Amino acid sequence: MRVILISPYPDITAFGVRAISSYLRQNGVNTRLVFLPDPLGDALTDQSDRYPPAVMDALAGLCAGADLIGLSLMTNYADNAVQITRALRGRVSAPILWGGVHPTIRPEECLETADMVCIGDGEEAILDVCRALAAGSPTTAIPNIQARFPDGSQARNPVRPLNPDLDSFPPPDWSHEDHFIWDGREVVPLTPALTERFLAGGTVSRLLGKVGYQTMTGRGCPHRCAYCVNDAIKSLYGAKGYLRWRGVEHVLAELEEARRRMPFIGYVWISDDAFFARSLEEIRDFCRQYKARIGLPFTCLGSPATITREKMDALVEAGMIYLQMGVQTGSPRIQELFNRKAMGNDRMLAAMRVINAYKDRMFPPSYDFILDTPYETTADRLDSVRFIARIPKPFRLQPFSLVLYPGTKLA
Repeated sequence: MRVILISPYPDITAFGVRAISSYLRQNGVNTRLVFLPDPLGDALTDQSDRYPPAVMDALAGLCAGADLIGLSLMTNYADNAVQITRALRGRVSAPILWGGVHPTIRPEECLETADMVCIGDGEEAILDVCRALAAGSPTTAIPNIQARFPDGSQARNPVRPLNPDLDSFPPPDWSHEDHFIWDGREVVPLTPALTERFLAGGTVSRLLGKVGYQTMTGRGCPHRCAYCVNDAIKSLYGAKGYLRWRGVEHVLAELEEARRRMPFIGYVWISDDAFFARSLEEIRDFCRQYKARIGLPFTCLGSPATITREKMDALVEAGMIYLQMGVQTGSPRIQELFNRKAMGNDRMLAAMRVINAYKDRMFPPSYDFILDTPYETTADRLDSVRFIARIPKPFRLQPFSLVLYPGTKLA
C-alpha cells in the first residue's frame, strides 16, 4: 500500500498527520507526507483557491500511483481541502479521504467532495481502510469511516471506542523520509534545514527567539467550553475516557529522538489543551525526568481551574519559561454563556497570582481573550476591561475574534 497524507496547515507540526504516518509505517504501509502551508493563514478572504495552479500540478505528480490519499483539515482550511481534492480528481484514481476536526463534526458536508471521511481518532480506522483496499474489500463498514457510494448515498458507521493506551501509538513522524513541502515558490523535499526555517517562524518561536519543537502529551480536555470543538467531540464519544495521557517515558523518548534528528531545537512547546490537568504526581515525575534527559526550556498551556503553586514549582524548576492561559472574558454573564462559570474572575485571579510569583524566572504569560462576541453588551465589555486592570503585571494579552465553529454549543 502507498498512502499520500496532505496537510494544509500553516504550522508544519501537523501532529495528526505525522502521528498517522508513523502508525501506518509501523504496520507496513508506505506513506508520503506533503505539507502545503496555507499562504493566507487564518485570514478571511473571498478567494476560494488558496494555492497557485503550479502547486496543484506538483501535488498531482506526487500522488501518482497512490492507493489512498488522506487530507487533514480543520474548519478554517475547508477551502484548501476542496481545492486540493478537485485538483486531484481525474488525475489520480486513488480514493480521497478527509480526516480531522471538521470532517468529524460535519461528515455529510465533507462527503459532498471527499470519497470517505474519518470521524474521530484516525490511526486504527485508516489502517483498516488500507487493509480493505489492499484486499479488494469494501470500505463502507469500517468503524469511524463514512463513505460515499457512486449513487450519492452515504454509509454511516459508528465510532469505535477510544484507545485509552496512547503509548501503543508510535511518536509522530519527523523522519524527513519521503516528506515534501511547498516552500512558497515550489514543492520540494522537506529537509531539516527547511524544517528549521518553518519552525522558527512560529508565533511562540519568534517571541522566545528560539526554534520550537511542538508536541502533545495527551488528547482531550477536561473542560466543555461552549465555543470549543472539544465539547462537540465529547458528545460524540462521551466524556468518560475522552481525556487520555501518554506515559512520561513515551513522551521523553520522542523528545530525545527529535533532538537527535533536529539539533537546532531550542525549546519544547507542549501544546496539550490543558497540560496542568495532569495530576501533581505525574507532573513531578515528568519534570524530574525531563530536566535530566532533555534539559531544554519549554512552554505549555494551562487553565485557571488546574493551575496550582505545587505544579508551577515543579514545572518552573524543570525549565518552563512561558505559559499561555485562556481567560476569554471578565464578564460573569458571558462566562456563563461560554460554560466557564466555574472559572470565574476570582478563580482566574487566584491562578494569575500563582503565575505572577514566578515573574522573575519566566517570560510574561499570555492571557487569551475572545473579542467580537455578538451577545456582549457595553457593560460586559467594561467588566472585561475592569478585570484586565486587576491582572498582576507583567503579562501579555492575546485577543482573538470569536469564531462560531460548527458543532459547538455556541454555534
